[in-house]
Amino acid sequence: MINIQHVTKTYNNDKVVDDVSFQIKEGECTALIGPNGAGKSTLIDMIIGDRHPNSGTIESNMNQLDKKRMGILFQLSAFPDVMKVKELFMLYKSFYTNTISIEYFKEITRFNDRKMEQFATKLSGGERRILDFALAIVGNPDFVILDEPTSAMDTEMRKHFWKVIEKMKSEGKTIFYTSHYIEEVERMADRVVVLNKGKLMIDSTPRAIRHNENKTNIQIPVTYKNILNQIENVEIEEMKDVIKIITSDVNPVIQKFLALQIDFNEVEITKESLMDTIFSNDEERI
Repeated sequence: MINIQHVTKTYNNDKVVDDVSFQIKEGECTALIGPNGAGKSTLIDMIIGDRHPNSGTIESNMNQLDKKRMGILFQLSAFPDVMKVKELFMLYKSFYTNTISIEYFKEITRFNDRKMEQFATKLSGGERRILDFALAIVGNPDFVILDEPTSAMDTEMRKHFWKVIEKMKSEGKTIFYTSHYIEEVERMADRVVVLNKGKLMIDSTPRAIRHNENKTNIQIPVTYKNILNQIENVEIEEMKDVIKIITSDVNPVIQKFLALQIDFNEVEITKESLMDTIFSNDEERI
């Protein structure tokens, strides 16, 4: 377990991280989310020891913060101009005693022998990102920190990446990551930590976050527009093909639909995610 207690980081009297406390539990996948400027990268820098808090503590009970046991994927990285992929693997491998095999490295990156002989700087953006990730875990770490790991990856590569993460979870690895992709958070995270303006807003599970939000979205075809005046205490949003009904109490709406003999095959009901609400003003939100 990694214990973050009352951590504060200040720059020019501005609290970038403000009295934040939570735990990263061994063997779990924890997502750190929040709008741009929330303090996520600063918090990660303090966890890995590149920066130090002005106050508070970050401790582990089984030496998980030893950098030899950590794998770190930063949001941005660069490769030397004239190093081949295979040479990078051999270089990183030389730093550790217990490493992944070159076969597993190729499985993670999906690189064939020709690609292994290619200069890393000549790879596509998605290929460089998966290479960066594979290099981050060459040392077979117990604790992995990933800052926006799937940026630049296409949909297919992102699916492959999360299958690798699922395998690591099954092996008992502890994973801590940031993401702007809500579906990645809801699919993979055992726990979600939400920062906003440096403050801890939420520390919970994806399921609990969804169910704590009391708003429900109901979508019906625009052909039912004539019934809207019979539904009370709701918000209405009319779009091109559908009408969205937003309510904090779905039961009366459903009862009215039943009375009006609405075809429920044409009705879509979803719980509004609090994580979506947090990112509602973030241009990178999915």
